[in-house]
Amino acid sequence: MLGIFVLFFGVGCSQNKEYVEFTGKTMGTTYNIRIVPNRNMKWKLEEAQIKIDSILLEIDQQMSTYKWNSEISLFNQANINEEIKISAGFQKVLEKALYWGEKTNGALDVSVMPSIVTWRKGFVDSFESEWKPPLIGEIISAKDKVGYAKVLLRGNILIKVFNGQMIDLSAIAKGWGVDQLFELFRNLGVSNFMVEVGGEVRTMGTNIKKEKWKIGIDTPIPDTVPGENIFKVAVLENQAIATSGNYRNFYTFNDKRFSHIIDPRTGYPVETNIASVTVLGLNCMDTDALATALSVLNFNEGKALIESLDGFEALWIIKEEDGVLKSQSTSGMATIN
Repeated sequence: MLGIFVLFFGVGCSQNKEYVEFTGKTMGTTYNIRIVPNRNMKWKLEEAQIKIDSILLEIDQQMSTYKWNSEISLFNQANINEEIKISAGFQKVLEKALYWGEKTNGALDVSVMPSIVTWRKGFVDSFESEWKPPLIGEIISAKDKVGYAKVLLRGNILIKVFNGQMIDLSAIAKGWGVDQLFELFRNLGVSNFMVEVGGEVRTMGTNIKKEKWKIGIDTPIPDTVPGENIFKVAVLENQAIATSGNYRNFYTFNDKRFSHIIDPRTGYPVETNIASVTVLGLNCMDTDALATALSVLNFNEGKALIESLDGFEALWIIKEEDGVLKSQSTSGMATIN
């Protein structure tokens, strides 16, 4: 995910007059935890850091597609009818992803990885190094391997239904990671803090100024870095926020840009005037999943979905034909300019 900028940044594990802060790298991205200290905090920084590392290492070992021996990679490499026993955390995330797959009619699909890999690789031309779109036959072949309804999960046993079936939880795993770190510090008695992993954020209480946490939403401009240009600022009250967009990661061929976001229903990159979409909710796993789904659905479909759900709000940044960026949001989306 992208497009969200926490309005501060720090490095390392530290404590000062204002915040206790933990920062580091995980899941191919970074994390940032800011805590408003209080007199009741009786845990040590070093002990908390060990627990943070343990949580993130466990998630990485379960759901990282970049680790050859992670649980998800073992499934992706498995033979047909092979059974993979997965951990409780992996099972919860997969079950929720399958739930959102059904709720979004396949706009979020954990089995989309064959199409993602096909477009990432592109057409291999031995005479040229330039990336080219894959051939139509390759796109169709990959699409035939996609379908959340074909994922067979029986309790904690994940069964490979056919060769080439693969799953990818990147649209929801970072949100789960945020929620796990959030629960860690809530269980430690912390009442005012913010957790951010790869741009996904969840907050509790207030910041050091005793105000609601404010999270910047990036203006979706290519070739910019997070925080360089803020479009709006979301105001969070014990909520989570996630953004998805197609303006930073894309492929280019003959001056045409192809989004890295693949529509699982077609097998092709999305072509939409939605530059980015931000979702607000009570936990980060769900907002993470919905932000991805709303990047695939058109505006009317996405808005209807959000308005049918309890506890969620959304903001779309739409690029008009003249290049002007405009926003649309649900009624309860609290933002300031």
